[in-house]
Amino acid sequence: MAKVLIIGHGLPQPQSTGAGVYISQLMDLFLEWDCELHFCSAAEAPEEGVLIEKNIPYTQIKLNSDSFDVFIKGLNPEIVVFDRFMTEEQYSWRVREQCPDAIRVLDTEDLHFLRAHREQSHSLLPPMELSDLAKRELGSIFRSDLSLIISSSEIHILTNFYGVPESALMHLPFLISKTPEYSKLPGFGDRADFCFVGTGMHKPNVDAIKQLALLWPKLSKELPEVKLHIYGSYFKDDLLQLNDPHNGFIIEGFVEDLEERLQSHRVLLAPLRFGAGQKRKIFDAWLAGCPVVSTEIGAEGIAVEGLFGGKIVRDTEDHFIELATYLYNTEAAWQNAQQDALGLLNTHYSWEKGSTNFNTEVLHRHLGRNVYQQQNPVGQILWHHSLQSSKYLSKWIQEKNKK
Repeated sequence: MAKVLIIGHGLPQPQSTGAGVYISQLMDLFLEWDCELHFCSAAEAPEEGVLIEKNIPYTQIKLNSDSFDVFIKGLNPEIVVFDRFMTEEQYSWRVREQCPDAIRVLDTEDLHFLRAHREQSHSLLPPMELSDLAKRELGSIFRSDLSLIISSSEIHILTNFYGVPESALMHLPFLISKTPEYSKLPGFGDRADFCFVGTGMHKPNVDAIKQLALLWPKLSKELPEVKLHIYGSYFKDDLLQLNDPHNGFIIEGFVEDLEERLQSHRVLLAPLRFGAGQKRKIFDAWLAGCPVVSTEIGAEGIAVEGLFGGKIVRDTEDHFIELATYLYNTEAAWQNAQQDALGLLNTHYSWEKGSTNFNTEVLHRHLGRNVYQQQNPVGQILWHHSLQSSKYLSKWIQEKNKK
């Protein structure tokens, strides 16, 4: 039984964000492997939530403090997971010094630099001129023994554009433990209206909601009796002001039972113009039997060989409206999309298959750590003392805080 420590960027929030769902999934994978699992972050100890529900010991740690060294040396984990590259920057050098034999795993969530580049360019192509953010995130990936990549598209980008060894990466998508029975899902005639799901803390979601507000007058003209319901948390005034129930554009906000709401709606709309990773909203919609109309960005890393539980828009705003109207009105196409979605979930995102692959990969990494490190010479270079800028910045801040 391995001892595992997850160092969080913050507390996991699976009820609000896709990243929270992913880290909760990761915890379940380790627990299923009978690991002794611990979680720490700089946030105050939770009084409720997923850590309490899973009975995972929590420790609040300090930034830029030797107290972390004492904590991790005493815990002495065999596997350390960093939740996002910023956490790896802050703590990996301390982990390496205090627990040199521990396997260091980076949970990327998605490629932050890719998402930022796409926000500026609105292009699927990765950046060739690297920003400071890109250099930091790629450096974190190279330094780690293993990086978990949620999207197969991002593995292709990392290996083909930036020379990251494939042996340093593992594809770990969202995994689904149980898919619904097709016969038990509400049918086409039992559903009404469009919907969208996404937290207001995530820029691609905010942009998509604003895009929906621009598209809605044309779409509602095609379907005058239909409404659009926007679900999510942390909506700020700029989104709340878009609420227009009279014209069928309804900002619902946070709901306790999202699955129930999604099962009542016919189609989820996701006009995402930028982003990275996998979009949890699409999985949630499919699990509720709700087909999706989205963009190439939205379907990236989820569609398999052109198969997608809905429609992928590859052209203009008019094309989006055309496909949304068609899928909403056409029962046969809607049923085919629903069945395609369930097929993808069962075939490519099953918990059983993903869990076996994950445990096998981490075990191999644990037993053959030196072999994998030799396959990643850039990582060895980055660990050279002259390149450990994060370490010395942290030590400077630590000394400054003593004054």
